[in-house]
Amino acid sequence: MYVGLWVYMDQKLVLYSDGGARGNPGPAAAAYIALSEAGVTVRTDARTLGVSTNNKAEYAALLMALQFAVEYGAEEVVCYLDSELVVNQLNGVYSVKNLDLQKLWRQVHQLRVGFKKISFFNVRRSNPCIARADALVNQALDEQRGSAKTSHIDNKAVSANVGSVFVHVSVRTSNVERSVDFYHRFLGLEVVRRVAVKATNAELVFLQAPARLGCCMLELTFYRDQKQYLQADYENRVFDHLGFEVDDIHVILAAMRKANVTITDEPRMFGEDSIIAFVEDPDGTLIELIERKK
Repeated sequence: MYVGLWVYMDQKLVLYSDGGARGNPGPAAAAYIALSEAGVTVRTDARTLGVSTNNKAEYAALLMALQFAVEYGAEEVVCYLDSELVVNQLNGVYSVKNLDLQKLWRQVHQLRVGFKKISFFNVRRSNPCIARADALVNQALDEQRGSAKTSHIDNKAVSANVGSVFVHVSVRTSNVERSVDFYHRFLGLEVVRRVAVKATNAELVFLQAPARLGCCMLELTFYRDQKQYLQADYENRVFDHLGFEVDDIHVILAAMRKANVTITDEPRMFGEDSIIAFVEDPDGTLIELIERKK
C-alpha cells in the first residue's frame, strides 16, 4: 500500500542559492541547487520574480531552497550564498533595516525553526555550485525575455523547463495522535518526521509507508489552538480525496467497521481490474481504498 511518487531522501541537505536582478530593481529571478550529504544533486529549481532587487532575490532563492528542504524532510541544512549581506543578517552580524527585507528575514526564521540544525555561509560567486545556480537565474531571465518578445505571436504560457517533484499532500487534523494512529493502524503508515512550528503554534507530522521509503508523504497539519474542522458538503469541497492502494480491501474495511470508521461508499468494481471503496478519516477527510486484481 502506498501513496504517490518517488523522491530520494537524506537527513542532511546542502543548499546553494542565488538570486539576481537586471537593473536593481529590474527583472529578477531566483534559483537553488540541493545536494545530499554525499554530494549528489537532489533538486535544482529556478523561477522568475517579476521586478525586484538583488537582495530580495537572494532571500527569495534561499526561501525556495528551505521550503524544498522542509518538504523533503531534511533534519539538517547547510546553506551557501554569495550574498555577504544576507548571510550576515541571518547570522545576526548585521541588523535588517529595510522593511521588505525584514519580512523576508522573518519568513526564513519561520522555516529555520523546523530544522534540528541550520547554518549559513558566505562563499564566492566563483564557487562551482553558486555558478550553477547563477546560470539557472540567467537562463530563467533569458527565457522570460524571449517569451515576452514572442507573446504577440503565441499567447500560450511558456515556463522554464526546470522540473518538479511532488513530495507531499497535507490534510488538517484536530487531534494529531488520533490521526497518526488511524493512518498507522489501518493503512500502515509510519511517522517519518515531526516538525514544531512555533510561529503558528502548530505541529507537522509526516508519514510514509515503510515499504515505500522515498515516496510522496502524507503531512498531518495540527494547529494546537483549533480543536475542530468542519468539512463542506461533498459537492462544495475543493479537495476531493486521498487514494491508497491496499492488498485486501475487505479485510481493511472489516477492521474499520469494528472501530466505527465512517464508510461512505461500499466496495464496488471500478473498470475490469479494480475494487474501490471510500471511507473518512477521523476529521472527515475522504479516502479512496483501491484493490487491484492480480
